[in-house]
Amino acid sequence: MLNKINYFLKSIMAIVLFSLTVSMAFAVPIISPVSATATSEFSAVYDIGNTIDQSGLSTGFISGVTDFDTYLATNPTHTLIADDNEWFTAIDVTTATVIYDLGAAFSVDRLALWNEEFSGFGVGDIFGSLDNIMFTSIVTINPVDSPSGLDYGAQVFNIGAIARYIRIDVSGCPQPDGSPSLLCGIGEVAFAGDSVRLVSTPLTLVLFGLGLSGLGFMRRKNA
Repeated sequence: MLNKINYFLKSIMAIVLFSLTVSMAFAVPIISPVSATATSEFSAVYDIGNTIDQSGLSTGFISGVTDFDTYLATNPTHTLIADDNEWFTAIDVTTATVIYDLGAAFSVDRLALWNEEFSGFGVGDIFGSLDNIMFTSIVTINPVDSPSGLDYGAQVFNIGAIARYIRIDVSGCPQPDGSPSLLCGIGEVAFAGDSVRLVSTPLTLVLFGLGLSGLGFMRRKNA
């Protein structure tokens, strides 16, 4: 009897380890928000939509398909040309709230931020929500200055939340080495995330495996 119990427990552990390994092996796609809003915009030429349309990136990606890590490994840069490529607040507005709608609930793993080199921002308080009403604090990020006068790369930050809406309260504008003009800016954002349905798959495998192991154990016990 003791041997049967040990065998059962070992089977459970093996299934759990296998499920975790399979889960970690899955590529995590890069997600571009479907829409965005901001509490301040410099003008229509520098609206928040510029941060989600890939207009300033040196190479593009397919949202929900392209692997996040594979894409970032190519070091895609963002152009320093601002018109229709970057977002800015109005002059003398040094804090703002930006809300990104991912279009559906995702398990959001990381944020890729191209921190605009002319002004950018120094502090980002990040919140998540499923309904765009109730937001939960996730993490505070501190982007470093992007080099002035050059195309700039992405900075990656860990998030770890299930959300459809990502809110970033930006402050610390402009970045210390940026323009003396008092305003905030973002070049582009993208997220690494799986849909919530995909996240549940490893757990489903575990439960299914436990059921099979339990049935096998009971049959051997009754034999």
